[in-house]
Amino acid sequence: MENVNNLLKSAWIRQLKEEWKSANYYYFNSSMYLPNLEISDSEGTLGTWRGSCHRKLSISINLIKNYRWEHVQDVLYHEMAHQYVDEVLGIRDDLPHGEAFKRICRENGIDPAATGDVQSWLAQRKNRTTLCPENHKLLEKVHKLLALAESPNEHEAQNAMAKAHELLLRHNLSLLDVHTKWNYIHKQVGEVERTNPIKSIISAILCKFFFVEAIWTYGYDQQRNRSGRILEIYGTPENVEMAEYVYDYLQNISELLWEEHKRQKRLTGNRHRRTFIYGLLNGFYHKLDNRISENLTGHLVWKGDPRLKDFFHRRNPKLVRSSSRYSRSCQDTYNSGISQGKNLVIHKGINEKGNREVKLLT
Repeated sequence: MENVNNLLKSAWIRQLKEEWKSANYYYFNSSMYLPNLEISDSEGTLGTWRGSCHRKLSISINLIKNYRWEHVQDVLYHEMAHQYVDEVLGIRDDLPHGEAFKRICRENGIDPAATGDVQSWLAQRKNRTTLCPENHKLLEKVHKLLALAESPNEHEAQNAMAKAHELLLRHNLSLLDVHTKWNYIHKQVGEVERTNPIKSIISAILCKFFFVEAIWTYGYDQQRNRSGRILEIYGTPENVEMAEYVYDYLQNISELLWEEHKRQKRLTGNRHRRTFIYGLLNGFYHKLDNRISENLTGHLVWKGDPRLKDFFHRRNPKLVRSSSRYSRSCQDTYNSGISQGKNLVIHKGINEKGNREVKLLT
């Protein structure tokens, strides 16, 4: 622990306290009292709860230093479930991961396996997100269709993207007819930052057209000690993977098309950048929405997955929706964005500035 600045460790403790208070409100109805929070130097244990007169909840510094904050949150919630069983339910003679503990985790969407060695836990977590062979083949087919969407022929490109989306739609409709238990996951994507109407539209596109639920939740970058918002996506592993790809793609293509618009119009500066991108994404949203209307005649109707919605609401039991407002700085720029958005096609590869390549589906 000597390698970590004391100021940074103090910031981590403060953040853990805020996370504990929020989780106590959202998952445990403010029924618990704040314990002593500690960062331990344990290499083999993610977190521990020690009750009685100690009242100490510990989180491994190895976990905080080397892994995403969403993993830290999962371990914190796991140990809080132990605290709840101990101090609120008063169950102390049961096994550490007995029936009461499992029930509390199940009711609140908490990972009951977030304990022990970090590598073992992350291996279990990865197994839950690994695509089965059938779904891997599905994404390979989608990937090939997105490759066809690179065609310079606009009709061929639009048709390829439409077929990719229809393939995903048929797949998700088929899942609703199966009564077995399906594996749903959640994943935070992107960076911790401020939200804005542009990114709110992207999340709306993902929720309505790509078979996931999404929320802008509070995030934390422990390396920079920076708080903000981060997009959290919920769904089956294949849908979350596809939604993450679309999220990255729309962010990157928006910047590239804005730069192209600037060159064509001989603009300097970025005064109307947000207006253009806002129009672009709105145009793309309405294009996909119109395609849904076309599918209605073909009896391909997506009304949502009630099991996913249940999983989402267990993780976000006191959700309050908010809306973003945005004023247009230039109507002509907005209209240009709308026009390009209506012709936008998602395909399999673009580069960001700095030649950083977007991750492909495979």
